[in-house]
Parts: sequence; structure tokens; C-alpha cells
Amino acid sequence: MYRIALLLTLSCTLVANGQDAPTSQPSTKPAGEIIEVKDAAKLKEMIGTEVTVRGKVSEVFVPRSGTVSIFNFEGLERRAFNVVVPKANLEAVNAGFEGDVAAAVKGKTITVTGTVADYRGNPQIQLTKPEQLKIEKPAEGEAEKPKEDAPKPD
Repeated sequence: MYRIALLLTLSCTLVANGQDAPTSQPSTKPAGEIIEVKDAAKLKEMIGTEVTVRGKVSEVFVPRSGTVSIFNFEGLERRAFNVVVPKANLEAVNAGFEGDVAAAVKGKTITVTGTVADYRGNPQIQLTKPEQLKIEKPAEGEAEKPKEDAPKPD
């Protein structure tokens, strides 16, 4: 009987401690509401907060320094909001997208979850692991259009 009581007490203690234990890893689950990248004012208000942001990537830019890869979005000025992949994390992020995250996201609608940071007065999210990034599948009827061949001269 004593062993059962002791076992029950230990079990309850472990369960209670497990519920209160803080997590040291940032969440990669969508953080509630999804904010469209075009809502730059709301993104500026969210600096310091973990959010999920959605938008269509227009280009992936790598500056000469090569220290980051920067995702720019359609319908938005280049620096109004960016997703940034630091060089130190690029290999890990690439690994999650068949070795080339830039090719995987260009022209695609994506969601990114992370903490909004201020970079020179503009909001950005650092992408440090592939789990933060989801590429949306095109809606039915919106399948990717094949690239047209250039017209051949006669």
C-alpha cells in the first residue's frame, strides 16, 4: 500500500511539473491569427511578438556580403517587411527544402512563424529552421503555369 501511495505521489508531481515547465525552444506552430505581409502597419505594431505572416515571395535577394538571404514580397516595398535567413542557418533551412529554399519559395505563397524584429525601422522575421516556413499549395485551378518558350525567329 505504501508503494502505491508513493508511486501515485511521484506521478502527480511529475505531471504537475511537466505542465508548468517552460519551453526553451520557440514555437513553430502558427501563432493564432495570420497576418498578411501587406499589412505593414500591423507588423510594425507586432515587433517583439511571435506571429505567423503570409505572403507571396517575389524574389530572394542575397547581398554581396552573402551574410543573409532576404525574401521580398509581392505588393510590398522591398524593405517594408522581409524574411531573413542568416548565413549561419542557411544550410539547415536549405536542407528542409531539397537543398534550395530560394528556388522553393520564389513565386509561392508562404507562411512564416517567428518573432517580429525591428531592422532599421522595418519589421522582419529571422528564419533559422525549416519548421518555421510553410509553402502553400496552389488552390485548385491555380496550378503553376509552365514557362513559355521564347518565340523563335523565322
